[in-house]
Amino acid sequence: MAQFRPVVSLHCTFLAAILALISIEGAGCSSANSPTDPPSSVVDQGAKVARDISDTELIELIAQRNDLLLIDVRTDKEWDAGHIEGACFLDFLEDDFKPRAEALPTNRPIAVYCAAGGRSEDAMKLLQKAGFGEIYNLRNGFYGWEDAGRPVSNEAPLPLPTKE
Repeated sequence: MAQFRPVVSLHCTFLAAILALISIEGAGCSSANSPTDPPSSVVDQGAKVARDISDTELIELIAQRNDLLLIDVRTDKEWDAGHIEGACFLDFLEDDFKPRAEALPTNRPIAVYCAAGGRSEDAMKLLQKAGFGEIYNLRNGFYGWEDAGRPVSNEAPLPLPTKE
């Protein structure tokens, strides 16, 4: 048995090296998104953008785009418990959501968020179908924002703009 252990150890080391090489080689060739690829939720419509973004990307977007329209699509009770500073409020579950959303300016970038990302993804798709050109959905929603230690506001919502 003592002679067998070095061989097993050698085989394990060799196998570990092969697995490491496979994972390094496969990293660039897998179907998973690379850092430069858009997220899988991107919907290609020419130059139009509809995609998920991280909390870090949202912070960058807010800093870089003074025309960004940030919309919280949660319920009023969720809004009252805290929200992202500078957001407008438009409850996705209300009957008038669609006409109010379609009245938003189509020439501004829009970022939407909800509690976990599901309602805001549906809102993004609705806005996309309505002809909006640049829409972002906060991946992991407000929960992800809070979990990342991002600031939470209790200020009144900004008014929703309408088409010009």
